[in-house]
Amino acid sequence: MAVGARLTRLPYAIGLVLAGLLLGNAFAYSGPHLSKQLLFLVVLPGLLFEAAYQMHFAEFWRARLSILTLAVPGLVVATFLTAYLVWWGVNGFAPGSLSFIEALVFGALISATDPISVLAIFRTLGVDSRLAVIVEAESLFNDGTAIVIFGIVLAMANGSPLSAGGAAVEFLRVAGLATVVGGVVGVAVSVLTRTQDDAMTGITLTMLSAYGAFIAAELLGLSGVIACVVAGMITGNWGSQGRSGAATRRAVDAFWSYAAFLLNSFVFLLMGVEINLLRLLHYLPQILVGWIAINLARATFVYAKYALMCAAGSKAWPLSWATVLTWGGLRGGLSMVLALSLPADFNHRELILHMTFGVVLLTLLVQGLSIKPLLRRVGLAKARAAD
Repeated sequence: MAVGARLTRLPYAIGLVLAGLLLGNAFAYSGPHLSKQLLFLVVLPGLLFEAAYQMHFAEFWRARLSILTLAVPGLVVATFLTAYLVWWGVNGFAPGSLSFIEALVFGALISATDPISVLAIFRTLGVDSRLAVIVEAESLFNDGTAIVIFGIVLAMANGSPLSAGGAAVEFLRVAGLATVVGGVVGVAVSVLTRTQDDAMTGITLTMLSAYGAFIAAELLGLSGVIACVVAGMITGNWGSQGRSGAATRRAVDAFWSYAAFLLNSFVFLLMGVEINLLRLLHYLPQILVGWIAINLARATFVYAKYALMCAAGSKAWPLSWATVLTWGGLRGGLSMVLALSLPADFNHRELILHMTFGVVLLTLLVQGLSIKPLLRRVGLAKARAAD
């Protein structure tokens, strides 16, 4: 598959989705399917931990305000603005199709970004590493934010008497305590990794950090995503020091790089398998509304942040970065799994499900395939890729 993607000049992740579409729509596929259990217990902890483990804390800290602003208030704004635009647009086609709370559920599950294919293009074109750090770290933290908000909004849609203030307190509780859990697991594992210099032991301990933090937080009713990210950053930046030699660190790094490659390949392939193209055509007007809504919502916040930085005299972002951050906000497997996790009796579940699948596919195929020309157009490509 990697060879085929290289020959066709397609980003690897998008090539896998297309292969999955072929499997799911042209052949009788009977293998595993994308599910919340599969994503949460197998895929997500490994992917999140690898990205957090490889991230240098100093780079994250320099861009922390941009990252956390995009990942928390940015995602909240995108959720509500997407919900309003979808509610207005979909009901314009067919009055009564969606209530606002149902549109808010869609906004919550679709707002988290998945930049895997975008980051791969960044590397081939030599894009500024500071922009890559913002894109990757935002995705790590907005996954956690999105899952927490989705849980709160879904509970409200199902009749929970939670108020706006109560929802804010619940968000702070779930996210804050998850940070503590991730910190405890990360420090505990790091104390052990700093005292040994054996590759197999190091790999085993880092796996314990990744899956242990995620599962412990989930069992406590907290955010496994946030706990896993915090544990990964601690283990990668502090735990990898100490007695570990260069050979051990290279072995652990190589293991996680390959694990992330396999997990990404698996989830993008299954994303394609889940999508029924004929069913998407039936919901095409609503899907187009959803796609336009998510891009307008993201553009509103990103460009507003850019304008505020300019008004404050900050040079943190050039305008070209705001453009790429907006158009590079692809959606992925997390949105699809959250949609699949909606209760079977949830009102307009089929509409929300197919809107989600269609929007994810459009972001991958339209935005994912046009991000490279955009980077060159705005002058962020330092090297012309040969692929």
